[in-house]
Amino acid sequence: MRNLSICLLLTVALAFSGMLYAQEEDPSVFVVVTWELLSPEGSSYAEFDSLAALWAENVTKNNEFIISETTMSHMWGSNSSDFVVITEVKSFADVEKAQSRNFELVDEAWPDKDERQKYFDAYSKYFGNHSDEIYQERTSVRN
Repeated sequence: MRNLSICLLLTVALAFSGMLYAQEEDPSVFVVVTWELLSPEGSSYAEFDSLAALWAENVTKNNEFIISETTMSHMWGSNSSDFVVITEVKSFADVEKAQSRNFELVDEAWPDKDERQKYFDAYSKYFGNHSDEIYQERTSVRN
């Protein structure tokens, strides 16, 4: 009898959680990339911030598929090398559309192949390993 009660409780809980999920309205999708931020010799925060600002102005802010993008660096704790980029898009399909549009915008912002390579060489020296995750917003608990 106890096992039956537990099974019924789990079934009701799963059904209820499915109902909550079904009530989600227009949940955004978030691509979260966590980079290991490096400090190469001869580098500076000013240079890094300048390169990041160029990316934001030339690419992110011009990408119609990106609703918002937030960049964060580690503030407290033993590992200060985390650099997190959270990109919000409307739907899972827009993840690929946003990425394709980024490639187009990069070509528009840096039409000269050598200048584009120079920019990416300068910017990429700050990044080590990374991880990518894709999340969906739970609008039922949105503030």
